[in-house]
Amino acid sequence: MNITPQKNNQAWNRWVLYLYWLIAGLILLAGLFFHLLANKLTENQSEAIFLPTIIVSTAAFTVALLVAEFALRYIKPYMDFVLITLGFVFAIVIMMTFGPLINGLYIALDIPIVVSILYFSRSRLWFASAMTLSCFFILYSFVETLRQQIMVYDLFTIIGMIIGTTFIGQMIIHRGVELLTALERAVRSEVEAFADSVAVENQSKYDHLTGLTNYTTFQDYLVSLIDQHERYGLPLCLAVMDLDNFKTINDTYGHYEGDLVLREIAKVLLASISSEDVVVRYGGEEFVLILTGKTMNDNLQLLEQIRIQVSELSLESINNHQITVSIGVIEYRRGMGKDNLFKSADSLMYEAKRKGKNRIQALWNGVMNNETNVSESLTEIK
Repeated sequence: MNITPQKNNQAWNRWVLYLYWLIAGLILLAGLFFHLLANKLTENQSEAIFLPTIIVSTAAFTVALLVAEFALRYIKPYMDFVLITLGFVFAIVIMMTFGPLINGLYIALDIPIVVSILYFSRSRLWFASAMTLSCFFILYSFVETLRQQIMVYDLFTIIGMIIGTTFIGQMIIHRGVELLTALERAVRSEVEAFADSVAVENQSKYDHLTGLTNYTTFQDYLVSLIDQHERYGLPLCLAVMDLDNFKTINDTYGHYEGDLVLREIAKVLLASISSEDVVVRYGGEEFVLILTGKTMNDNLQLLEQIRIQVSELSLESINNHQITVSIGVIEYRRGMGKDNLFKSADSLMYEAKRKGKNRIQALWNGVMNNETNVSESLTEIK
């Protein structure tokens, strides 16, 4: 992550332009105020000449701002410098308009320097300082109005003011960059800490080998879903699935290849279930599926599809050895509880293994209690 002062210059340019429009409006109001005040305080109307000056100044401001608006849209890379230069134009117009009435208005020459500080850029600050000094002395040499209101000794004050403001701006930028750097470090540390916490949380929720939900998280999910079923009667089925003869695969081809088989099974399960279902690696080669929102018939069709897809897996790493699974599935009944639900599904899975493996054993439309005999009310699918 990288925080830089100039990332948001486009937004700053728009705000600076808004500020210039505001200044132009305030200058127009101030000019009209002085014009009216001068007419009331003097018997002769010699001050009325001030009105045309106000109109000319306002027109100059408006033209300059319209040019800046155009530049903001079409000369974006150099807009910072355009606005800094526009600040100098404002300063000169202010001095030319109100200089005869108010002393010390050369302080307006700090406008471009102050604007440059907003960009937190030393290059823009020094540009503003050099441009202001050089352009002011060029105008001072040729514009009589400026020479009339600014004495020679005032020139030293102006030079000192511009240089002093520049050095103050330099310190502000330096301190601002330090704060931004510290903020960047803090944000980076916080992001890294958040990433670490997410990684730890993921490790605690998911099985590292298959990426499936792990045993601990399964328990939490199941409790929550059973609670929803008890309250709202939402459909809920639990299926326990175990790979047949998985020990043979490990003994024959090695545990590394066995892990590859588990990953392939996990891919089949994740690709088969809906977003409302949860698939869990319960442990070893045993998987659990929490199926919600579907009828038992729909769940049986889904599990049969999974059984067929697994049996059709062809893995060269184990010489295309056929992989099969035995599945036990049960529909949750009110009051059954988490432990009875899992024990019943697990018993059904072992019943499927006893009956020849590679099949689904299901219990449904039956009453379940603590003494349920899984050999009764069974539906066998193969």
